[in-house]
Amino acid sequence: MSRIGIWGLGESGVGAALLAKKHGYETILLADKPPAPSYAEKLTAAGLSWHISSEPLSLLREVDIVIRSPGIRPDNPHLQALKATTSVISDLEWGWRHFPSTAQLWLITGSAGKSSTTALLAHTLRTSGRRAIACGNIGYSFCAALAEDLPYDYYVVEASSFQLWDTFSLIPNLMVVTGLVPNHIDWHGSLEAYVEAKLHILRRLSPETHLILDADSSLLKEKLETFSTKARIWRYAQKAEPGIHAWMDGNQLICDMKKSDDTERWEVSYEGTPIQELPQRKNALAAAISARLAGLRRADLRRSFETIEKMPHRLEQVALINGVLYVNDSKATTTDAVWYALQSFERPVIWIAGGVDKGNDWGEILDVVRARVKALILIGIDPEPIYRAFHDTVPVIERAGSMQEAVNKAQSLAQPDDVVILSPGCASFDWYRSYEERGNAFREAVAALQRTEDA
Repeated sequence: MSRIGIWGLGESGVGAALLAKKHGYETILLADKPPAPSYAEKLTAAGLSWHISSEPLSLLREVDIVIRSPGIRPDNPHLQALKATTSVISDLEWGWRHFPSTAQLWLITGSAGKSSTTALLAHTLRTSGRRAIACGNIGYSFCAALAEDLPYDYYVVEASSFQLWDTFSLIPNLMVVTGLVPNHIDWHGSLEAYVEAKLHILRRLSPETHLILDADSSLLKEKLETFSTKARIWRYAQKAEPGIHAWMDGNQLICDMKKSDDTERWEVSYEGTPIQELPQRKNALAAAISARLAGLRRADLRRSFETIEKMPHRLEQVALINGVLYVNDSKATTTDAVWYALQSFERPVIWIAGGVDKGNDWGEILDVVRARVKALILIGIDPEPIYRAFHDTVPVIERAGSMQEAVNKAQSLAQPDDVVILSPGCASFDWYRSYEERGNAFREAVAALQRTEDA
């Protein structure tokens, strides 16, 4: 049996290690820093130990397969040297090699909306009585889910470009691409490399795979021309057009899949559900197509809409203070996500943005910024790309050295019926360890402002 190396001991690495242990592999675990206490506890309970070293080659060259943490970049020199002699794969590929033949794999990727769509699809399946789990990049490792003793009928897996670029055999039963915008250019090195990482899987999809695409994404439409696929394609969009299978009509979702054996037209109301903002309604279109393909009923879909909980840090309404609405959209790390956020409110917007720029094309959202944003508060270590993009467009632009300062400045600029929204469009790894920590900082800053106003 092969000897397995696990490089990186975060969520994906620990999950991969637990799956290797379950299947009886001899495993070497390696990271450049100790695992977090919760992960160390899981590994110890499984009888696994680990090595801490910033020089991985001597240990990893002794194994047959290395499972790479998504945080290890393609241009890492140790990785490049290792690939010359050893098979290196992602945790998604490792999970696929141990995937049960009785289950279905639903894969969700794209530049924005992945987590929300993953959560909604898994919830819709569970609402209908199917055994389903949301895992992958959403926060719970795909491999850890496979290592559980509980069997699932559906594994609904969020996949990032960091995980997809070195998968080689994975073929999902159903795949959703929630659109593309330039993203993670700093990590992949070019737009072409980012797109290749995301979409190369399309080339090996079979005619049995259902591929569900956001037809509103111009970049996705353009790039699909270079990725031939045998998959059966379904499309969703905001408006009805030829070739669209799910769309919005006022407060209704319409799903009409004339290419399938089931030609019933579904009409499902968003009214009375938590699904109100445009991004959530777009996710619901993908869920409707998926539900039809899984043989669910219209009532199952409506019930899932009624009972889904909003994801934290995604268009989360934090407080209403003196008529000003404060919204936490910290999960918005792309220009596409920011566009949806700004589109979601009819109120004038005071926009808090910035962080670690990932090579975004800010010009893509110039029109919505011009139409909606009355003031811009810049945060993070490198706000210059955003300033250059909008200094001629937004009447007021200010800079803040902390989240509290940003919220206080926004409050001083706001009038009743305005909305203050943190929708950074950037990664968080300058001031914060994660988008969750950044969103929590925004919540705390708003809470402090509330206390001041109530005093």
